[in-house]
Amino acid sequence: MKGLLYAASIALLATACSNNDENLGGVDINKPIDLKLMPAPAATADTKAAIGATSFDANDNVGLFLAWTEGASAQVPIASSIVQNSTWQNGSITGEQLYWQNTADVHTIYAYYPYTDLTAGAYNVPVTIQADQQTAGATGFENADVLYGTFSGQAQNNVSIAMGHTMSQVTVKLEGGDGYTSGAALPTIAKVELNCPAGFILDGTLALADGDIEPAAATTTATTLTAYNDNDTYRAILVPGQTISQGTEFVCITTTDGTTYTYTLDQDITTASNTIYALTLRLNKGEIELTSTGLSINQWGTTNTINGGADMDIQ
Repeated sequence: MKGLLYAASIALLATACSNNDENLGGVDINKPIDLKLMPAPAATADTKAAIGATSFDANDNVGLFLAWTEGASAQVPIASSIVQNSTWQNGSITGEQLYWQNTADVHTIYAYYPYTDLTAGAYNVPVTIQADQQTAGATGFENADVLYGTFSGQAQNNVSIAMGHTMSQVTVKLEGGDGYTSGAALPTIAKVELNCPAGFILDGTLALADGDIEPAAATTTATTLTAYNDNDTYRAILVPGQTISQGTEFVCITTTDGTTYTYTLDQDITTASNTIYALTLRLNKGEIELTSTGLSINQWGTTNTINGGADMDIQ
């Protein structure tokens, strides 16, 4: 799996069809949909959650719904699914196969990752993040990276579904400031933590009908979240709707000798779906100070960048 924006290419096997009105356009509806999924190109280097990934892992599962009603001419609600929560894994569907019902009606395919075992008729997927994402590791980080996408259209041989990120991500990068600009190595970092005195939201629900995340209430005892160290870029998945208030010592960096450095937020932030909040922080040797080179707020996927909050200083 492992990319920031995933694309699901759904290719239907095309065969010659003789004297069959249902097969106009060369689509054989008597054969199941052949599903192929692959990562889409990343917008920037920061959009890769995992290192070196070019495809889904063999054990990655994607959930699929196929919705159809007779005569449909627009997106079909997921409640009208004729195939519910089928599983795609390692290049093929392991659950109930998906078939076009005819070539005239619009069908809608709903796709989400990671797969969850849902009861029939359930269209809400629970989502969870860990308070200690470093301990959760790459697998835990990727499982918290919930993806969603849909396709609506008539039967065709080649269909693509762009599966976007439904969660939020905070990234922290460090660069040398005073005392480190001449090549002196930065101190070894033991951990990078995010702080929210009101508590972090650790749970929510993905609505498969539209891809929206409904956040649960904040967990008041979970006021600290440890970021995952991805080759010295510290990443944390957050649930959309998380508010961090201006004046919060939002980032706490602890070195192996026990020294701590903090970054104080100078504006309110409420996390949004499919959004990265990227901080580059400058570490100065002569005093306990971090100076921000800017907070950038970007779409997580391959869309236009939204800039904001530049020149944020940390005292």
